[in-house]
Amino acid sequence: MTNFTRKLLSSAVLIAGLATAAAADTWKFASEEDKGDVQDIFAQAFADSIKEQSDGDIKVRIYYYGQLGTENDIVELTSKGTVQFVSVGTGHLGSYVPEAQVLDLPYVLGGDTDVIRKVLTTSPTIYEGLSEKFEKVNLKLLTMISEGEMAWGANKPIRSPEDFDGQKIRTFTSTIPVETYKAFGANPTPLSWGEVYGALQLKTVDGMVNPVYFIYNAKWHEVQDYLIFPGQQPYVGTVSTNSEWFSGLPAEQQEMVRTAIAAAEQAAHDYQISINAENMEKIKAERPDLEVVVLTEEERAVFEELSTTLHETFYTVVENAYGDAEKASARDGAKAILEGVLADVAAAN
Repeated sequence: MTNFTRKLLSSAVLIAGLATAAAADTWKFASEEDKGDVQDIFAQAFADSIKEQSDGDIKVRIYYYGQLGTENDIVELTSKGTVQFVSVGTGHLGSYVPEAQVLDLPYVLGGDTDVIRKVLTTSPTIYEGLSEKFEKVNLKLLTMISEGEMAWGANKPIRSPEDFDGQKIRTFTSTIPVETYKAFGANPTPLSWGEVYGALQLKTVDGMVNPVYFIYNAKWHEVQDYLIFPGQQPYVGTVSTNSEWFSGLPAEQQEMVRTAIAAAEQAAHDYQISINAENMEKIKAERPDLEVVVLTEEERAVFEELSTTLHETFYTVVENAYGDAEKASARDGAKAILEGVLADVAAAN
């Protein structure tokens, strides 16, 4: 039996076991990330709060990257009620909630940490308009978190779209990131994160984009010569629960969840600030020859202007996710959500 077959069987056994496990005192939380990552800190703080509030009567079991399948798999398991909670990036929700990809658009949220946090946790557009789209697929949006500013890795300084010419940059696999780097002048190359180190080392791709803490954890700084901060956007994680299951909880347990979510959001926020700063220092210590580039306001403005062309791309992505009878209203709804988020960002500023 190959290792791949063993992993498939192991995942199948885990998923089958989920369906028969006692649900009364064990809640299941599936994350797209691994131990020590920001979503893990969120999940751990959530579990601790639930355990404390319930006097140990309710436990939260956390499942990490790959244990229950892909990012899309864990969203599906939560939508179906096999898993109670899920945390994934907005891009991975695209096939379920295409409108969530509004937060994948560059230069929408901006780069101010406090503004980003306020919008991700209190935006009327997100929690009154966008959240309704989650409900349609039996998910209830609980909160969103920033995992830190996304930095570009490269083997040459990137200060303009012309510098991206001919550069293969690893992106996430969803449409908006791919189209973003096409608009910026690069050749986007979607890859699973497990393939990235080897691709950078062999130079089959030239660069990548991710928060600093993750770049260090994945050791990608070992195979890049530059880190560029374009002020483009944070990596946004979402936390959702099965809507039908949550509605069936007693009122006191629903309040437990809300309290635990608030505690976990605070823990994740504090952690992402500290871990991104700490890992940046580690990168500098381990790679003193690696150069850090921060785009000037004028340089950012060029990329920001290009990013506005992606708004139409977003509308089209949402429109195409619906049937013919709903396409026009879906496009109008996507436009309203983007305009609402931009207004919420302006208000938070």
